[in-house]
Amino acid sequence: MAIHKTEAIVLNSTKLRETSLITTFYTRSFGKLKALSKGVRQEASPLVSLYQPFNHVEIVFYEKTKSDIHFLSENSLVYFFPKLRTAFEKIAWGSFLLELIDTVVPLEEKNEDLFLLLLECLKQMEKNSVSPAVPVFEVKLLWGSGLFPALDSCIRCERSDFETAYLSVEEGGIYCEKCRDPQRVLHAVSMGLVRTIRFYASNDLARALTLRIAPACEIELNRLVYQWIRGRFEKELATMRFLREVDLI
Repeated sequence: MAIHKTEAIVLNSTKLRETSLITTFYTRSFGKLKALSKGVRQEASPLVSLYQPFNHVEIVFYEKTKSDIHFLSENSLVYFFPKLRTAFEKIAWGSFLLELIDTVVPLEEKNEDLFLLLLECLKQMEKNSVSPAVPVFEVKLLWGSGLFPALDSCIRCERSDFETAYLSVEEGGIYCEKCRDPQRVLHAVSMGLVRTIRFYASNDLARALTLRIAPACEIELNRLVYQWIRGRFEKELATMRFLREVDLI
């Protein structure tokens, strides 16, 4: 079995038997990765704290060629994000980012840029507020993965000079007011939001973070992502449902 070392961010962990964990990491060198850690949940073991979500760690694992769950041999902490963990709003939105990346990204597809994006957005959330880190991450993750709906022009007439678009989850694009079918369930999207999405997608992270959007626009973006993910993956993210229940969106 080949042995590898890489930086990683803990996305989640699942208990296995009495003392073990299966942990999902997003790694710098291998993308999303699952690994088995034996004995880390033994009574009074300090090791279990290394497997908490958000942890920036360095791991060593043995690659298993006949399984997508590898064997973890070492795990050391790089950073714990203590200030993020003590703020309810930040931990709620941070948990959403982790679930979002776990939902849309397949296993073991290397994307170092995405690792650095997640790491920097968590740092920004810890130092500042959740905005604009959350909307920037949403757009860059989905746009960069080729999962964002086409927002350039109307699917039918190809016009782009309108103020409100109507998103079709099934068709992955938008209709203008004239072309939309009033009998179908379509989600209204302002062209102001479309311009914001394009700005986030087309600029690097440092420049994207300079654009502070109005709260109403941010709510609109979060709802767009909610509708898109629910329609595309036929599931409702637990963290998004929780954010709705506590009126954070």
